[in-house]
Amino acid sequence: MGRAKHIIIGSRRDELSMLCRAHVRAALLEAHPNAEFMDAPDGPGRDDRGPADRKIGARRAATLLQRLVKGELDVVVLDACLIPLQIAGTLEIAAVLPRTNPFDALVSVESLILDEQPENASVAVSDPVKRGQLLYYRSDLKLVSGDGDFNGLFEAMNRGAVDAFVYPAADVEMLNQQEHVAEVFTTSICTPVAGQGAIALVGRRDRKEIASMLRDIGDRSAAAEVEIERMFLERVAKDGRAPVGVLANVEESEFEIEAAIVAVDGSEKITGIMSGALADRARIVEKLAGEILSSGGEEIVASFRKQKANG
Repeated sequence: MGRAKHIIIGSRRDELSMLCRAHVRAALLEAHPNAEFMDAPDGPGRDDRGPADRKIGARRAATLLQRLVKGELDVVVLDACLIPLQIAGTLEIAAVLPRTNPFDALVSVESLILDEQPENASVAVSDPVKRGQLLYYRSDLKLVSGDGDFNGLFEAMNRGAVDAFVYPAADVEMLNQQEHVAEVFTTSICTPVAGQGAIALVGRRDRKEIASMLRDIGDRSAAAEVEIERMFLERVAKDGRAPVGVLANVEESEFEIEAAIVAVDGSEKITGIMSGALADRARIVEKLAGEILSSGGEEIVASFRKQKANG
């Protein structure tokens, strides 16, 4: 097997990412007890920003992928929603772990669900598409920046800076903080961002032995769901920069995809849902994206990108 016996695993350095990396390492060791799996040296310090800070997360993910291209790492463990749509041709998403909860959770004072929040309640939320959907559902909410890790947001809530905050449900579960969840949003309130709740293992295309090891602990349905969601996002915006929520659910040879394009100010939300054979996913994704875009989504995306360009 050569060098594949000595495999270096990299990840971001926040608490959640390091927990995921430890989980991956343990799963790989169980599946391949004769191989050696090592954590990449992290260097001084750790990220104090959690996965909710997607802008910083994406930059650090890009740095890890560059190290993978250079051969400094053999595997990178990443939240699937942080992986750029366009990655180096030498890299691939080799496997996706069994997916956990893809939805978003609300943590709040006195465990009030969203419908019970007082008028003008202050809610911390990080992603533009989540902001837009919450405002579409309740225009009176006062939304503030939700960047940061779970502990930081929880402390801010306890000291009265916010009444509640939104956090990926899968991350809450990984951190063993489920007891603080007041509500898990369904898509009627908030369709999650592409890849949420999925941990992807990125490797080099020329390291086929390692890719085979990674697939041994991966889940084909989860990988197909991530592929479909990324396919939809790329159809709407090649660079992925668009206020899009999308969720796929794969059951054997069939799948369903639900998507939303939403104005960040909550003024408009265009949704759609389709299902069909997994083998026909490219055509179905194209059809759904075309229908949502032609129903007003294209104008929402153009406005969003113009705002971003203007700072």
